[in-house]
This record gives sequence, structure tokens and C-alpha cells, in this order.
Amino acid sequence: MSKNKRGPLYFIAILPPVDIRNEIRSFKETISRHHDVKHALKLPAHLTLQIPFRIFEENESKLIEKLKGFSKMVDPFLVDLNGFGSFSKNVIFVKVLDHKPLINLHAELQQLIMSLVELKSHEISTKIHPHLTIAVRDLKRSNFSAVWKDFENKDYKNSFRAENLSLLKHNGKTWDIIEVFDFKKCD
Repeated sequence: MSKNKRGPLYFIAILPPVDIRNEIRSFKETISRHHDVKHALKLPAHLTLQIPFRIFEENESKLIEKLKGFSKMVDPFLVDLNGFGSFSKNVIFVKVLDHKPLINLHAELQQLIMSLVELKSHEISTKIHPHLTIAVRDLKRSNFSAVWKDFENKDYKNSFRAENLSLLKHNGKTWDIIEVFDFKKCD
């Protein structure tokens, strides 16, 4: 892995439970097998809260401590998944019904991150559209229609309780989950 002056890449996300991650992975594998679109397989199914950003590795422990404190203030919430959607003929995803809890969490998290790290403009996302990506980057406009045809009317419904967020770090090829931060415990 080449050393970047600003350190390795990190991102922060909510990961669904393993059973849902496996279902999403099976969609990605089907797309890979039938359409040779593989990039989405490099990441576990996730809802992005903070797009990839760089920090010096020596600041990682400080970030972890801040995220621990932040997460303990967040109430768990329900995430409902229903059907499939697409962006710009190069992204296909599982739709999230209620965006509000994720948008609010994203805004609060952005403030925390920006108080710790000087983010570059391409590392700041002022708006998010919560979704679980199943095809991206190597999905070309030329084969979008064929892939989309497999999913546009496909029925998929599931839900999970978001109870934590995860810090992921890029290892040069894929993303590793380096820490999971539990939300507030409800009695």
C-alpha cells in the first residue's frame, strides 16, 4: 500500500446484521456472475455516514475515543429496506424507506469529524441518500439496462435495528472493520 501524506483512508458506516449483509452480498455475487460487475464486492453492505477520508494513523486512537463517546449518545432506530433503486445509470442499490434518522445522524457525525480532522472538500458530504449499494463503479452505462432489468421489479423487503456504527479502514485492496461502536443501551 502506498503511503499517503495524510494517512490511510477511513470511512464510517452502519452495517446491517450479518444475515442482511449476506443477502446483499448474494445480490452482488449474482451481478458479478451474470454481468462481470465486481467492485461492490470489495465492501460489506453498509449505510455510509461519513464518506472516505484520510487521517494520520497516529490520530486513529483519538478518533476511536471520540466515536465511542458519540455513539453512546445515539438512540437505536429501525431501518426499513424495500425494493431497489438506481443513480445515474451506474449505481444500483437497495432502497431505505425512512432517511431522516440517518440524515440526522450523518449531520451530527460530520460536526464531530470536522472538529477532529481537517477534511478536504471531496471528503465532506453535506447531503446523503441512504442506500445499500449492490453495483457501482464498474457498472457501465452500456450494461446498466441489463443489470437493472434483473432488479427493477424484484421484491425485497427487510428491516433491522441500527444499534451501532463501524469505523472501516482501507488496507490497500478492501475495507476492514476496525472498530464497532454501540449506540445508547435502551432498557
